[in-house]
Amino acid sequence: MKGIIAIIKKEFARFFLDRRMLITTILLPGILIYVVYTLMGSVVSGLVSGDSQYAVAVKNMPQSLSPLFSTVQQLQITDADGNDDDYKAQVEDGRLALYVVFPEDFDEAIADKNDPAFQTLQIEMWYNSADENSSLAYSLFVGVLDAYEESIANLFDVKDGGYDLASDASVTSYILSAVVPMVLLVLLFSGCMAVAPESIAGEKERGTLATMLVTPVKRSHIAIGKIVSLSCISLLSGVSSFLGLILSLPNLMQGAFDGFSLSMFSVGDYFMMLGVMLSTVLLLVGVISCVSALAKSVKEASSYVGPLNIIVIVVGLLSSFAGGAASPLLYLIPVYNSAMIVTDIMALSVSPLAFALTMLSNIVVAGLLVFLLTRMFNSEKIMFNK
Repeated sequence: MKGIIAIIKKEFARFFLDRRMLITTILLPGILIYVVYTLMGSVVSGLVSGDSQYAVAVKNMPQSLSPLFSTVQQLQITDADGNDDDYKAQVEDGRLALYVVFPEDFDEAIADKNDPAFQTLQIEMWYNSADENSSLAYSLFVGVLDAYEESIANLFDVKDGGYDLASDASVTSYILSAVVPMVLLVLLFSGCMAVAPESIAGEKERGTLATMLVTPVKRSHIAIGKIVSLSCISLLSGVSSFLGLILSLPNLMQGAFDGFSLSMFSVGDYFMMLGVMLSTVLLLVGVISCVSALAKSVKEASSYVGPLNIIVIVVGLLSSFAGGAASPLLYLIPVYNSAMIVTDIMALSVSPLAFALTMLSNIVVAGLLVFLLTRMFNSEKIMFNK
């Protein structure tokens, strides 16, 4: 036991006394995630709020449509009385967002819409799809026209647009269950990647690991000490990133959903989340440590572990699409079970059995990985690259 504690102290001293590593691994990820997601939310909110205005030139604006377009503040409509080619050129070079030409007898023709000889009217519109403002102006203009067309040929309506029975809590949980599992797995994996290869392959490359192996400390204690200490450090990195994500989500969703709130989660939900994160980190650190033990350098270890990141992303996506597991046995699959249980927690539908199976599976597999790492440390061929 003393050997394990000594290894843990050594790893903690190496990490926490290095200010650069401490900042880049623990503090910076959470801060960056919060800042980036908050800025994204501000941009989305600005787009949704419709503060921008678009210049639109309209020829032969019908009197029946003029009041409708006057209510759309984003469209600055002016009467077009010049040459068509001049307006088209303005749209093409970005001076004008949209140019529209109505038939001269639009209102008279609409009045005869029930006449058997009535022919569909053609409205000509020119816009620039390569210009974001032009595309948005086109969409707004077409939306008003569609609404007008429905109003003059209205056969039935859905009363008040239908009644949405979804509560703010259910909408929030739906959004989180689709976003958090994949992002959380990637964040945890990134935290493990930042510390594990350096601790195993890095010391192996510098020769300090070989020195450690010839000390009286049991190699099994070295393996356990490294995995425990690396897991704690990786968990701190993951918690920092997770806090940055959770705290920034209300800012990210402000433009799309005003009722977004995290108040529906209880203290027990957060403790379950922490438990899943810890067991997942133990598992990921064990995998990365075993792979790193095979490498001769940090660069080689990173190249070995890199493809695993793709697997983590795919697993996170699968859990979001799957919704809930059909069988409790699926919670025994390492990593995938973590993504599934996080989805369940976010969706407020977690099962005690599923949570227990997830924790048990991750801890057992992590124990097997510790045993494998111990056997690798006992192999002179692997440790000394013979």
